Amino acid sequence: MKECIFCKIVNGEIPCEKVYEDEFSFAFLDINPINEGHTLVIPKKHYPNFYDLPDKDYMEVNKAIKKISTLIHKNINPKKVGLLVSGWDVDHTHFHIIPMYDYHDITSKKILENTRLNPSKKDLEKTAKKIRGIKK
Repeated sequence: MKECIFCKIVNGEIPCEKVYEDEFSFAFLDINPINEGHTLVIPKKHYPNFYDLPDKDYMEVNKAIKKISTLIHKNINPKKVGLLVSGWDVDHTHFHIIPMYDYHDITSKKILENTRLNPSKKDLEKTAKKIRGIKK
């Protein structure tokens, strides 16, 4: 799909901090993260709703989600790792993997209170390397 920002990211037309990629899935850091390591996982093919994915694609994307969640747990070390599917902002199926330290890490409380800051590009690069298990 030509106008989809996530399709453009997959095609390399828009830069991102990629965390993972395979035949079916593409994962990159959210530029407005709830916490360090907040990662978006998308199918490479454009589907507006996750329930529209063919079963094979859906299962493969979920395998990627599990791998990335494990990497986040191991390398970022949050208390919990949360998973959220929304799709309101971009009409391309996307799964949010969110490192959690508090129940409100997947609610809008911190955003409404303006108690979280967006990271710099350098911070995003550092976090992507950390998730992948790359030292420095």
